Amino acid sequence: MNRLPTISVIIPTYNRKASVLRTLDSLESQTFPMDRLEVVVVDDGSTDDTSTIANRKYPFTFHYLHQKNQGATTARNHGAATSQAEILVFIDDDITVSPQTLEAFAEKCIQRTGILAMGTIKKRSSENASVYTPVVLTMSAHSLIARDDVEVHFVNCNSELLACRRSDFYEIGMFQDPTGGHGWPNWDDVDFGYRAHLKGYKLLGTSKAKAEHWDYSIASRTAACQRYYRTGRSAVWLFNRHPELQPLIPMLHDKTPPAWGQDPPQLIARKLARQVISSLVVLRGMVMLTSLLEKHYPSPVVLRRLYYLLHGANLFQGYRAGLREFEPVGIPK
Repeated sequence: MNRLPTISVIIPTYNRKASVLRTLDSLESQTFPMDRLEVVVVDDGSTDDTSTIANRKYPFTFHYLHQKNQGATTARNHGAATSQAEILVFIDDDITVSPQTLEAFAEKCIQRTGILAMGTIKKRSSENASVYTPVVLTMSAHSLIARDDVEVHFVNCNSELLACRRSDFYEIGMFQDPTGGHGWPNWDDVDFGYRAHLKGYKLLGTSKAKAEHWDYSIASRTAACQRYYRTGRSAVWLFNRHPELQPLIPMLHDKTPPAWGQDPPQLIARKLARQVISSLVVLRGMVMLTSLLEKHYPSPVVLRRLYYLLHGANLFQGYRAGLREFEPVGIPK
């Protein structure tokens, strides 16, 4: 690296003191020089004792900010506006990063122009209380492998581990909430990646930037399915803002209503089949069957397939609920 830049790490948090402390601990072990690093934690109106971290001492410059509860999108932008460094690194409060991560991001963002940099994320869970967790961790959808300098499709933009130049962040227009505050998860990283793509930016993998995501939502099947439901529901708002994205997000490809006269026959057939498989009657039956198998015959091979179907069914039900809920405000079917 010819010139050593400065880095600001932005971490939004809400009621996760223990988790964000684990994230901060991982930043203490970075190979990147501590005197070139600042970390900004933005507390989005926590009601626990997260505020006590403000008094902690770290080898890097540390700032704790508190805002009223407005969501992670606003928290990230608030942190970026307060920070001072040339390179912004966004990570979530349930992420731990490997020692070389910030050095790798710094090198990539200085050497290349017009890019966003994203690393490898592996799912982990601090809780293994259910049969669901170890099985779902073997599913490919629960990790992101970034290869060095290989372009990643913008729909995979992920604010859990994302870096860019400060000037580029503002040129792209910062993070924006495509749901207008009505949904969570709110797809703000996909929205950011898409707007960056429209301005000619590339999303590149950075293989040396590695992180573990200690995902609370995979601690149980119920929690995971609720998240998939919310993800589908809030996607209605994303597609209202960017309808052209609808065919580009694989997880929702066959969850939206058939577009008669527009979708190819094969996709129409898939959507109709998904509608049957994801109906409430079938969904209840799958839940009952899965519960029985988890208790009496917890075969990972069988359960993996059932979990895949349950994830898809909850995405479908969430999306359809979003259509019903938001129809009065003019969101088209």
